[in-house]
Amino acid sequence: MAESDIWSPLGEQRWRELAEGTGASELQIKFAAARFGGASASKAAALAGYSGDKDALRRAGYSAVRSTAVQALLELASIAAPGDAKISEKEIDAKISRLIRSGDPNVALKAVAAHADREKARAATTTKEEELSPEDDARGILGSIFGGLLGVAAMQLGIITKYGPRLSFKAVPLFKELAPNIKAEFPEIWERILSALDVDCRREAEVFAAAVPANIESLATKKLETAHAT
Repeated sequence: MAESDIWSPLGEQRWRELAEGTGASELQIKFAAARFGGASASKAAALAGYSGDKDALRRAGYSAVRSTAVQALLELASIAAPGDAKISEKEIDAKISRLIRSGDPNVALKAVAAHADREKARAATTTKEEELSPEDDARGILGSIFGGLLGVAAMQLGIITKYGPRLSFKAVPLFKELAPNIKAEFPEIWERILSALDVDCRREAEVFAAAVPANIESLATKKLETAHAT
């Protein structure tokens, strides 16, 4: 395997996107890419640029493949390219669930985004019985075992990053209601949301965040209660 092939099948740009926030070093990113492409641990270490003789590379590969950063990268990659990873839908869902519950909010956020992409792909292959509003989608994520509050935070961050830095929060589902919860439970994500806003919107967001935290269960089930009443 040539060094130019290390990044296959995801490509270098995708690997670097997955690595953002994981704390992976340059060597670990290349190692994970080579390992995911089918190289043995020793071969992946050599391709990544670890130095030393055969025994040193074997030890480096053994250490790298067991590192937290590489493990997270390999699981994120298997979610991003399930066809190449050759694992079942159930296994992918299990990996996503495990990553979402990771102590690292950056890794969890990437897993939530991957889950959202998979759900969109699944929906595209089936006929929808009804068109859901963005708020309905947000409530569905909020009540999902794979999404929850972190999932909605990821959704909101994506919208704000795409349409900000100045926007109406009415276009961001459940932002006003959940701002206090996100700030309290996921301060790093909240700071990323604020950094994507201009001064005026940031000030408005902080006003929302100063309110009493919302009842998550009540917000998640409101859609179902409304549907039963109609």
